Amino acid sequence: MKQTHHVLHILILATFLLAACGGSQPKFAGASVIDTLNGGIDEGYARATEPYPFVFPSDHGAHPAFKTEWWYYTGNLDATDGRQYGYQLTFFRSALSPESSERDSSLATNQVYLGHLAVTDVAAQEHMSFERYSRGDGSLAGATGDPLYEVWLESWRASEDAAGVITLEAMGQSEEGPTGISLTLRETIDPLLHGNAGLSQKGPEVGNANYYYSLIGLESSGSVTFAGETVDVTGKSWMDHEFGTSALSGDAVGWDWFSVQLENDAALMFAQVRTRSGGTVDNFEGTLLLPTGERLKLGSDDFSLEATGEWTSPHTDITYPAGWRVEIPAHAISLEIEPLVADQEMLVSFVYWEGAVSIRGEMAGDPVAGVGYVELTGYADASEYQR
Repeated sequence: MKQTHHVLHILILATFLLAACGGSQPKFAGASVIDTLNGGIDEGYARATEPYPFVFPSDHGAHPAFKTEWWYYTGNLDATDGRQYGYQLTFFRSALSPESSERDSSLATNQVYLGHLAVTDVAAQEHMSFERYSRGDGSLAGATGDPLYEVWLESWRASEDAAGVITLEAMGQSEEGPTGISLTLRETIDPLLHGNAGLSQKGPEVGNANYYYSLIGLESSGSVTFAGETVDVTGKSWMDHEFGTSALSGDAVGWDWFSVQLENDAALMFAQVRTRSGGTVDNFEGTLLLPTGERLKLGSDDFSLEATGEWTSPHTDITYPAGWRVEIPAHAISLEIEPLVADQEMLVSFVYWEGAVSIRGEMAGDPVAGVGYVELTGYADASEYQR
């Protein structure tokens, strides 16, 4: 059976071996997430071809028959003194082969986990990011949904303490001191299924899709630690869970992804996948949650997105858009999206920008405001720079 090892697999293994052998912090890798998803489809993995019968909490856990999977937590938080913070905690799972090992040792796993942690201190205009990785051994990293949901990578974890109540614990260490989160998230809205009942197409080909849902409006409380200072916080979080065996089509080079949570209880997930020719891929499927609770699928033709500024990283010399205007004419929505901190670049193996944003605009003639997160990938070839 043919087996194609994507760039991500090689990079994760290389960095894991460096760490295991006492190597230094890895340099920025000479590839991007898009390089990984532009690879061919391996035979033998499960494929997303029709709507999936989600059952929770079991489907919060891992789906190892599919090649890739990720759990994305982002949030916008306020301290009691009014200071604002943003955070990201992400767990990635990647299968190295369609078949699992038949050896008795749990270290013979074919699963690898990668984690990213970031905290943004808006008042200080500072952002810190951290990374760790491990083989999918139960004592080191893994994910389950039975009897309760949990995903972990060593001491970083998201765990369901009771139905709809999730604890996030993650801490990184920098020269300035510890930085991380200790939060409790409470579900307030049923899972938001994207695409066709959770079947989210990534290209026109049958099976070139992922299963994708979000937990939004997560009431969040706990503490944030930044450079050794810990403060109590409350706010809203958003969780994305996606799994599948897919590849981006054609000449895709990167994407711009947005999550929006408005004060009028509307929410929005949308993105554009950019091509080398300067256009966008037409098959993207987003979701609009109206204040009434109605859930609507969005296609590429349903919204327009325009960058209103740009920012060049002093770390990597990559230029990213910074500020956007999004219009959804059919629902009279016009929003201005602004980064809360310009430098929210993730300085990890795959460099990208992901950060907290503020949102203002109009919806059906009424003023609206809110918070959200934006992810930007594919704005430079990572081989052009290194730490």
